[in-house]
Amino acid sequence: MEDNGLWLLITLLDLSEMLEERNSEADYWSALAARLSERLAPAEMCLLVAGNAGDMTVMGASGAAVSKLAALQIRLKQGPCIDSHKTGHAVLNEAVTTADDRWPQFALATVAAGFGMVSALPMRRREQAMGVLFCAAAGTQQLADAELHVLEVVARTAAFVVVRQRDQRRHALASEQLQRALDSRVLIEQAKGAIAARLGTSPDRAFELLRGYARRENLTLAEVSSQAIRNTLSPHDLMAGAQAQRASRIRQPHAPHSR
Repeated sequence: MEDNGLWLLITLLDLSEMLEERNSEADYWSALAARLSERLAPAEMCLLVAGNAGDMTVMGASGAAVSKLAALQIRLKQGPCIDSHKTGHAVLNEAVTTADDRWPQFALATVAAGFGMVSALPMRRREQAMGVLFCAAAGTQQLADAELHVLEVVARTAAFVVVRQRDQRRHALASEQLQRALDSRVLIEQAKGAIAARLGTSPDRAFELLRGYARRENLTLAEVSSQAIRNTLSPHDLMAGAQAQRASRIRQPHAPHSR
């Protein structure tokens, strides 16, 4: 078997390539859980990733049993993953039979699933909790120091991956929003020019007509501008609405002046 250093290097490189090839996050976390489980066999692995609100979700697991135990902890708010996530400290080689007082429901479910030893390592980045690595083993099988070292390195790396993925999503969303705003602005300017030319009026007056129509019809300015450019909204419709609104204001009775 290859040494831990070589295994870590190969694993992290392989998983980095997965991200560069734009695989889904679920694929990435499932692959990482499977790699860790192979290295720590017969122990089972599960990865829980925290959302922006701090709540955790099971993102990858080497088997159904360990995945259910991780989900149970989230639902009960009880277990080694919850403790590790809150405190930022690892829970290492914890015998389930001695944890009845702390995690009664989790302990019962863990024994029923055939596991006797659990560990949880926090994934943190600059003191920010990003999730937890959860390991469950049968009987009294404990993780060796070398195996714990592997998990610690992977936990730090995984936390960095979570941060990078969120930064990428945030930047992509900001870019998309900016592009939509620019596209909308270009569309509005084109519509202003088209309406101004058809009505022989100023671009400012054309903009007021477009905005007024959008308000009356409960549409966005971009939607109205698109209609105007496609000629599905006639200048007559714009003017008719504005004239009707003006006439309505004129017909309204004036309130008597107070003396």
